[in-house]
Amino acid sequence: MRTVGQVLKEERERKLYTLEEIEKSTKIRKELLEALEKGNYTKLPPPTFVQGFIKNYGKFLGLPTDKLLAIYRREFSEGKSPPRILESFTNPLDKKRIRITPAKILGTVVLGLIITFFIYLWFEYRFLIGAPFLEVSKPQDQVSVSSTAIYVSGRTDPESKVSINNQEIQVDLSGRFSQEIQLTDTSNTIVVTATSKSGKEARIERTVFLRR
Repeated sequence: MRTVGQVLKEERERKLYTLEEIEKSTKIRKELLEALEKGNYTKLPPPTFVQGFIKNYGKFLGLPTDKLLAIYRREFSEGKSPPRILESFTNPLDKKRIRITPAKILGTVVLGLIITFFIYLWFEYRFLIGAPFLEVSKPQDQVSVSSTAIYVSGRTDPESKVSINNQEIQVDLSGRFSQEIQLTDTSNTIVVTATSKSGKEARIERTVFLRR
């Protein structure tokens, strides 16, 4: 008489399913499905689990599970070899465990410190060799005004020195500055410079027209 594995295999092949498709749908590893189809019970876990495999496999194929289990029990009554637990069974397909060990934690911490250190070095390098950041928010370039007094404001690196038309002005702790200057001509050029501790300079010019 046919074994339960033969019945399952014949129905699977009749319905044109591959073992990979069965594995994906039932979450039973391919090697266990192959052992079940071949009746190689020495490569399968204990009978209780095998019966669960047969139920899931048979249900997927649309076969009566009670008849499949009856065939399986008959096979064992005829003296089949007892099954044993496989390593693949102890690590089922749908369970992926990530073990957190002290070594992994330490490695993660060290890696984070190294990345932080190199980021710090990059910022220090940029600060030492590059011109400081400088932004002038007021006045806009090519703007026309009617008042002879105008405010120049913006921001820079807190450590930088700021000058407007060669006159040094105060910078607050956040790097912001604001200074009132007087317009004397119809066309006025405002030069804002920021100088870093290393002597690097950033420069922005604004042209402001005075309407008389």
